[in-house]
Amino acid sequence: MLVVACGAASRTGDVSRAAAPPIDASLGIDAASADAHPTELSVTAPHDAAPPPRDRVVVVAGGDVELARATGKKLLADPSYDPLFGVAKVLSTGDVRFVNLESQLAETGGVTMSSTNPLVFVGPPVGADALARAKITVVSTANNHAWDFGRRALLETIENLDRVGVKHAGTGKTLDDAERAVIVDVSGFRVAFFAVTDIFNLGPLEKHPARDHLARADEASLPRRIAELRRSGGADAVLVSYHGGDEYQDAPLARTRSIVRAAIDAGADAVLGHHTHVLQGIEWRAGKPILYGMGNLLMQRHKDVPATGYGYLARLVLSRGRAPELEVCPFRTVGLVPVPFVGDPGRSVYEREVFLRLRRTSSHVSQSLAISTTGDDGCARVRPADPS
Repeated sequence: MLVVACGAASRTGDVSRAAAPPIDASLGIDAASADAHPTELSVTAPHDAAPPPRDRVVVVAGGDVELARATGKKLLADPSYDPLFGVAKVLSTGDVRFVNLESQLAETGGVTMSSTNPLVFVGPPVGADALARAKITVVSTANNHAWDFGRRALLETIENLDRVGVKHAGTGKTLDDAERAVIVDVSGFRVAFFAVTDIFNLGPLEKHPARDHLARADEASLPRRIAELRRSGGADAVLVSYHGGDEYQDAPLARTRSIVRAAIDAGADAVLGHHTHVLQGIEWRAGKPILYGMGNLLMQRHKDVPATGYGYLARLVLSRGRAPELEVCPFRTVGLVPVPFVGDPGRSVYEREVFLRLRRTSSHVSQSLAISTTGDDGCARVRPADPS
């Protein structure tokens, strides 16, 4: 309470009533109260108005992240290990940070890979802590490795992500949970993530028990769920993580193109493509980008496929009432970790190789790209080229 003196002493020592200035109602002063108590006024400070919702949010999205096998062993030996330290600076430029989590995270007594199949693997629970240290906001868990160590490991992965506060989309205790979009609220700007897989390692997903826990890429149900969310007003932007296509190929499958284009037509603002482990092209549909293959972010390179050693982080600027803006921030895999080109003596060579590949692979979806010069952070603006 603020006390304001309103009287003035006369020359004879009497207190006389001074002429009162007009009362400013915005200060919360009651005029009647002022008249009744001429020597003090109670002033209530105005409440600060709530800030308006954000009109712009930056999402930094990455490709396939595997915290199993050799990386899992490193995490078991040193739980404080941060395998994403090399790209931390670019990740920090996002209000929201997303990756595709390509491995389960469960307690298996130190085992990080099947003894009979090196393509069946699992990460330790501390992998979730590594994601949290990297300030990853949300992950997709919908992919062909979601069931590698079974149902228990799938559910334990969810529990470990919940434990560290990393949101997840694409798997769940029920199919409804798996198919539901996860919403990330950034000061009133709500970004929704759907995650689906078109690949499953154990035969047709619809005939496997995993069908009750894993969101499938379906050309009918996915667009319907996107459209329902849009109609409800539950999100200001919608992103779709799609896991599918053929590994190590330059061009997306016709089925892939059909599914992701239907997602855009239903109201998605961008599609983030995974599983190919190499960079595939970028297409714009109704002004919205489809990233068919973002490459590996943290995954073992294929010794016979050099292209698996390159990937990019996508930086998406999402604004109300405007088409998304896209930047790509390329890197190469050194050992097991991603290393940006910035500061590398071979930077110009690596950038030329990556951008040539993006232009070439984008031609498979009839898209020409305009790619700017990279900035100090190693990121380049990418947009559709003006038709000649």
